[in-house]
Amino acid sequence: MTRLYQENLVFVVFLFLIFTGIFSLVEASQSLNLMTQANNAAANGEYEIAEKKFEKALIIHPDNFLATRELAKVKIKLNKLNEALALLNNILKLPISTGRNILIYMNDSVEPIHAELIDETVMAIDTSINKENDEFSKFLKDDLVEPMPHYRVYLKKTGKIKLLPKNKNRIKYLGIPSATREQITVLINKVKKKIIASIKVKPKEEMIRVDAGCFLMGSKNGDLDEVPVHKVCVSTFKLGKYEVMQKNFQAVMRANPSENVGPNHPVDSVSWIDARDYCEKLGLRLPSEAEWEYSARAGTKTDFYWGNKVTGKEANFCDKSCDLNIRDPFLSDKFRHTAPVGSFPPNSFGLFDMSGNVSEWVQDWLDVEKNYYMVSPKTDPLGPRPELDTCQGVCAGAASMTHKIYRGGAWNQTALEMRSANRRESHFQLQAAGNGFRCALN
Repeated sequence: MTRLYQENLVFVVFLFLIFTGIFSLVEASQSLNLMTQANNAAANGEYEIAEKKFEKALIIHPDNFLATRELAKVKIKLNKLNEALALLNNILKLPISTGRNILIYMNDSVEPIHAELIDETVMAIDTSINKENDEFSKFLKDDLVEPMPHYRVYLKKTGKIKLLPKNKNRIKYLGIPSATREQITVLINKVKKKIIASIKVKPKEEMIRVDAGCFLMGSKNGDLDEVPVHKVCVSTFKLGKYEVMQKNFQAVMRANPSENVGPNHPVDSVSWIDARDYCEKLGLRLPSEAEWEYSARAGTKTDFYWGNKVTGKEANFCDKSCDLNIRDPFLSDKFRHTAPVGSFPPNSFGLFDMSGNVSEWVQDWLDVEKNYYMVSPKTDPLGPRPELDTCQGVCAGAASMTHKIYRGGAWNQTALEMRSANRRESHFQLQAAGNGFRCALN
């Protein structure tokens, strides 16, 4: 009896497997038909129809990230930006496919076939050329009006490369291709920027009063351009409490160049020109280099305004999650890229992110001929003034007319570059992912 029961059970399971396979094929056909209808509707600008078709396709195959991506694009067209963003973020939760591993569901097979996707291409197969087991001997037909979309795949079991018509086969990605992930990330940033642009804000920089005072500018323990250490005094001024946020920059400049997108994240990839223009539009200015270091130090003489060591709790720099080879493999600041402004403790002046997050442009030009620290005024130095030089920058070096200073270190720089005395320079038109700014006021 037990044996009979087992035989019957096997038979039932066998029927179930067959049924499941047939049902999958029906589902695949339905999904493909809905995808085709949705794509045609989207191409004709019928986005509401396309939206409904893609949503029905996802009910059948919720893990179809291609349908998810196209639905997100349609929702962008319909200005349903938050819904689009949620869909795209769901795609990024999927693992990255290694080797573009896929399962192929063919009309004539019950079980899926393991393969690697070589590419997706539109081909018209010339069937008049008949060479067995040689897919690459089949050439494109010149006279075919409607080319057929195909998958080109490597079958792991047989070791053969095959061309499979899309209308007769369905594939399922085991994860998503890395290239697709990159495309999704780019699309996410575009959506985020559209959302930021839709935010109704009255741009205003919160300013902190910085009282007049004197300090020792530079460092004996840093780079050559940080010496000699010299006494500098600055008059009372105001400085932005935070690095300029993207939502404010977007509202004023009608653009957002940032690579790491978020309304409350600091604007990045901004040139010195655009930083200056933003401040001027609000009746503000960029701080001088001396004002910036005085404010960053906030009365301290240590490497950083919190001391001489970095643990990861003080500021945002290239920690172990950073993509660059300069990352610190032992420390974590909890942020892979930029952080929302104010995510770390302020210095004693009440200023946030004076170290890390994004480097900050200042007013000053670069001095390449002589060390400006040797000759700079003691009170309110404004940096080298090559624009006033009668030799038009030739005697001071051409870079003096093109390069500006930025301070503070960034998420994509080492911890040492967050030192209060650290100085960096670059062309005033540079737009780098680590460069931002804050404004000042007399």
